[in-house]
Amino acid sequence: MTHTLDRTARIRSTWQAVWDRGQVDALDQLLSPGYVRRRGPAAAPQDREQFKESVRAIRRAFPDLHTEIEEIVEEGESLAIRWRSTGSHTGDFLGVPATGRPVEVSGATFTRFDHGVVSEEWVTWDPRQLLEALGIITTTRRAAVDADLVRGVHRKFITGVTVVTCQDDGRPRGLAVNAFASISLDPPMVLVCVQRTSTTHPALHRATHLGINILAAGQLDVAKTFASKADDKFAGLAWTPGEFGAPLIDGSCAQLEVEIGERLEAGSHTVFTGRVVSARHAELAPLVYSGGGFFDISQTAPLPVARGRRPDPYAHRSPLTSTPPVPGARP
Repeated sequence: MTHTLDRTARIRSTWQAVWDRGQVDALDQLLSPGYVRRRGPAAAPQDREQFKESVRAIRRAFPDLHTEIEEIVEEGESLAIRWRSTGSHTGDFLGVPATGRPVEVSGATFTRFDHGVVSEEWVTWDPRQLLEALGIITTTRRAAVDADLVRGVHRKFITGVTVVTCQDDGRPRGLAVNAFASISLDPPMVLVCVQRTSTTHPALHRATHLGINILAAGQLDVAKTFASKADDKFAGLAWTPGEFGAPLIDGSCAQLEVEIGERLEAGSHTVFTGRVVSARHAELAPLVYSGGGFFDISQTAPLPVARGRRPDPYAHRSPLTSTPPVPGARP
């Protein structure tokens, strides 16, 4: 307990010195000489000195910056830090002249300690908050449609059922997800949306690869288990590590391993995008979900179509399952 308190107290005091008072040299006592800060694939990683300079630039634009740590969760040598920052835009930032507008952004930082100092961090936040506050983009903050009405619309849309998995310090983690989609076929890319309150969410932020298991019609029990809050969802479940370590559930009708690229904060969820690095599928009917219920698609009848005129609703964005195997895919 003392070790935990010492570490979290160091984080809080250093953040206050650096972000609120601009004392960036305080980082030298917390960050290792080989420290790396990762902010997603679109931004180059930063070393300790580059991180200091980015703090200086932010404070020049927001000299009254105040950062509040709202929660710290510790597991082993890793900490998840949820934070919120406020300030007034009184200096140039991102090429935008000072507007004097108040700005508030929030996000999370995932920190890894090594021999008492921070060796690596991953940062995720929603840039739309900042861009909207600076007047670069405009979004609607207030819901224009009742949430229950939108939920009713979503229940009319039929989806497959996936279990998204990852390895977290040697332990398999996963949850049921139906917000899965193909982004691109060249290169092959997909996305999944994960609610931030999920217990698997921090593990996905720490992972480099995730697995997507498209469940077969005979895996209703698997779907219910991974939709629950069970402590060990993999207990008694047959699964195999993929080529890149992601847990792949035996009996699934299709499986993908994905190298995680971007983690995008969107409302109550994080959108994980990435490049498909392995794939397989079997001749099994998928489990489908609609209106709060699960269905076996093999029990449905296809609609009749004119001979030689089979429509292709995905003509402009073919799904992975309607294309030749992904290069490098597993047999």
